[in-house]
Amino acid sequence: MFPYYREMKNKFKVAMDDRFYFNYIQDVTSQMFKWDEKIYIPQIFDRMLRDCGMAALIKTDTSDYTPVFFCPMGQDRYADGWFKDCKCYDFRAREYDFNDWLNNPDILVFFNTQLRNPDIFADRYAEMLTDVDVSIKNNVHYSRMHPVPVARDKKTANRIDAVIKSMNDSNFDTIVMDTNIKDVLGDKDGVDMLNLTDVDKQQYIQYLSHLHDSIVSRLFFFLGLGTTDNGKQAQITTEELNKNDDASITMALAWYSARKEAIEQARKKGHELSFDFSDVWKVRIERIINPPEQQENDDSNREKEVSEDAGDTSDSTDNPDE
Repeated sequence: MFPYYREMKNKFKVAMDDRFYFNYIQDVTSQMFKWDEKIYIPQIFDRMLRDCGMAALIKTDTSDYTPVFFCPMGQDRYADGWFKDCKCYDFRAREYDFNDWLNNPDILVFFNTQLRNPDIFADRYAEMLTDVDVSIKNNVHYSRMHPVPVARDKKTANRIDAVIKSMNDSNFDTIVMDTNIKDVLGDKDGVDMLNLTDVDKQQYIQYLSHLHDSIVSRLFFFLGLGTTDNGKQAQITTEELNKNDDASITMALAWYSARKEAIEQARKKGHELSFDFSDVWKVRIERIINPPEQQENDDSNREKEVSEDAGDTSDSTDNPDE
């Protein structure tokens, strides 16, 4: 049975936290595109593209479009320096060989970007978010701690513990002791205390929380859904906050164009596969490319043109002899 999170050792907790954010980011990116249902588990195929920078679809006994790992190799090369031959491996470690993969209709090769690069941001942001969570956890934990009373002997420690326990239990009854607590304190106004932490530092939790939200916002900006900052700050207008919306879709379009190009290459090889942005990204990108105010202006101008055309027709009808 999987152990409870609280029972894990700290080093395993950190690893699990990293994995949590990594899986979260991967789950988000898996919803970016709508692949053809003929592809066997298309979300896994997209994950392969992001992790490796390249992958392929081939016909196997599993599916006509089975995702496989793509490894170019051999002697002959294309003009761009890439090997013409390749080996592919499925998830059962079976090997497949292909020649001239670029023109071979039996293999459809896809790349993550036009430069054929994998994505490394998932690991990076997972680590950043985990580090922030650790800082938040430490601040929350240590802000709960109280200064520790200092006792010179065991008998004094027992008396102080009795007082503190009674107070923590919300009991305000008189505590009976063989020696008055004042005798322990002597002429002092209180018990010597050891401050292990500064409780006032808990105020920084809000800054860490804002940092966490800002990193998540930056992540979604990178994915084409967020802005550069998630909060309204002093002296910053909404227009200034949204000025980088166009830049936010740059990587989303880069991922899309590389996959779309491979879909077109597949069509030339005789394979018809559908592919597009998912609804969330499609609406977002359409809103950026064609903002609402621009759409309203276009609609207004279109209505004005229609109205003017209708007016011209009316005049010619009323005066047929002119």
